[in-house]
Amino acid sequence: MKKVFPVVIVLVLIAVIGGIVVKDIYDRKYAPSKEFLDYASELGLGADEYSITLNDELLDSSRLGISVDGHVYLDADTVMESVNSRFYYDQNENILIYSFPTAMNLYTPDQTAYTVKSWAGEEQKDSGRPAAVTKNGKLYIDADLVQENTQMDYKASTEPNRIMIRTQWGSCQTVTAGKETAIRYKGGVKSSILRMAQEGEQFHLLAEYDKWYNVASDDGFIGWIAKKDAGDPQEAQTEAPAFEAPQYTSIKEDHKIDMAWHQVTNTSANSSIAQVLGTAPGINTISPTWFYLADTQGKLGSIASSSYVQTCHKAGIKVWALLSNEFPNGDTRSFDSAKTDEVLGYTSKRQTLIRQVIAAVKSCGADGINLDFESIDEAGADDYVEFVRELSIACRAEKIILSVDNYVPKYTWYYNRREQGVVADYVVIMGYDENTAGSQAPGPVASYSFVKEGIEDTLKVVDKSKVINGIPFYSRVWSTAADGSISSFACGMTEAQSYLTDHNVTAQRQESTGLNYGKYVSDKDGATYEIWLQDKDSVQDEVSLIRDYDLAGVAAWKIGFESGTDIWDVTAQVLK
Repeated sequence: MKKVFPVVIVLVLIAVIGGIVVKDIYDRKYAPSKEFLDYASELGLGADEYSITLNDELLDSSRLGISVDGHVYLDADTVMESVNSRFYYDQNENILIYSFPTAMNLYTPDQTAYTVKSWAGEEQKDSGRPAAVTKNGKLYIDADLVQENTQMDYKASTEPNRIMIRTQWGSCQTVTAGKETAIRYKGGVKSSILRMAQEGEQFHLLAEYDKWYNVASDDGFIGWIAKKDAGDPQEAQTEAPAFEAPQYTSIKEDHKIDMAWHQVTNTSANSSIAQVLGTAPGINTISPTWFYLADTQGKLGSIASSSYVQTCHKAGIKVWALLSNEFPNGDTRSFDSAKTDEVLGYTSKRQTLIRQVIAAVKSCGADGINLDFESIDEAGADDYVEFVRELSIACRAEKIILSVDNYVPKYTWYYNRREQGVVADYVVIMGYDENTAGSQAPGPVASYSFVKEGIEDTLKVVDKSKVINGIPFYSRVWSTAADGSISSFACGMTEAQSYLTDHNVTAQRQESTGLNYGKYVSDKDGATYEIWLQDKDSVQDEVSLIRDYDLAGVAAWKIGFESGTDIWDVTAQVLK
């Protein structure tokens, strides 16, 4: 018996130790982790830095918030790109701008004083703390200022530092914690804990995998909870917070706009306006190409004529003077994207240009401005849209109609038509140049489907009562040489038709484009010529789209390219 007892003790110890080992192995593999995540360390947050969760997405470490003197500031790029694009930063002159219908606030980063600039004058104010601050070469905007001017939910929390922002609401799925449970950083019981969720706490459901829900909490955590600790997903509806948006007034004509662009290249051409009007019966608006950029300092070039305006007004026709971003180029003018950026990227230059164009419009007595800035690249788009905002403030104060020209959205999606549709009176679609001189293959200037798509895409962001569709009175004559090289040139309706007539070709309707199409081989050079005609039939179809979508009107490029007065009869009749 004495010999058995030690053996039993040894066996018991072995069993105990074995049990401990087995439990340790089990715990390491299966037991839930009780370790809380060092959130700030995991995300690389400094002492005064905050992570940002925007619409249930944790932004990367380049998009953070910071705390300065107890106030939270948001990464400016995140604000301008994803929260409120009406904030604009002029890097060249170090000015943060927020525009309203009748004024704009100009803030200098790291200073409490700011300027309220209206068309009537300027007023100096002090906000008590900077509207924007700089840190390590980055700009941050006061979160309270952003919320004041934005419909958004916003909450800043500490321990750890994080910010929750929501700008999207509506239908969503939610799950509710059935008991106190861990919100884990990643799916799986071995993942560290973000915090404990309380019984009854509701989360936005982002995704579900196997035994886990990927969720977003109302206080800015994105994590995972076990399905067994939460109920089944439920449909829910989130409500936007109360917000009083600024009211932008617009000038609306009480009739459909029937406008024609009139290409004027010198002052002497203005004297022919009476004759020009005689060739375009039925139009109620004309846009002469008068204003351009004289230099990169914001100086306006002008060939405007008050007698031209008086002649139009006597005929009952409004004048919307065109302002282009063309620059002098020898004896002509040409669009220049780089030079345009040199003007629009500076607040002082934009304001110089605006003051001059408003003065020129008032001096000649024109009724409106037709803004035709082309070849703006994506990098300069924010500067351009800010220019439209600032110009609209002046136009609204002076009761000058502002219309803005745009190529179809799929070519210039970054022009922010939604904002144009708010601040401008009319948004004009240049529903042409489907194929240009630089195209790799022959094709139409404006096929029916191309025009239709341009209208539909614009109407997704701009109210139909503000949309004018521009139609072309020109075609391209395409030449494909024997060696396969392609070239083209643009011409008016009569000239385009003459090339087919001279070669005994009768154009036939092409179902794929909705246009009359003709083709021939030249005896002179052996090249194959193709023409998709812009003619009375195409005008009928294009203007019918304007009627079908109940748009604000039509604009035609340009007077002198039409085949006769019957073309203008078509636009006038359909718009009635």
